[in-house]
Amino acid sequence: MRVPILVSFSILITAVPALAQTSTTDKRSLFRDNFNQADANQDDKLSKPEFRQLIDENAKDDLGRASIVKRLGAYDTAFGRLDANKDGFVTKSEIAAAAKK
Repeated sequence: MRVPILVSFSILITAVPALAQTSTTDKRSLFRDNFNQADANQDDKLSKPEFRQLIDENAKDDLGRASIVKRLGAYDTAFGRLDANKDGFVTKSEIAAAAKK
């Protein structure tokens, strides 16, 4: 009786990190798809209207803090914080750098 329980527990412990990793990979893929969809002119950077679309799509997919930004209507605040070089656009690398903080 103990052997099946131990085997089941072992499988569960082994599977959980794999599920978490898949989930993270799926979220990255969703973000990448949402970014590319929002980037209407395909210049690899988002203007304010494009950024708003990204936030709305990410909120639908429950990615990052997008739901909070959308609920509070804090699009401009979020854009300003992410636009590290203040060029009026947000890039994937600026978003990635902010996510590491």
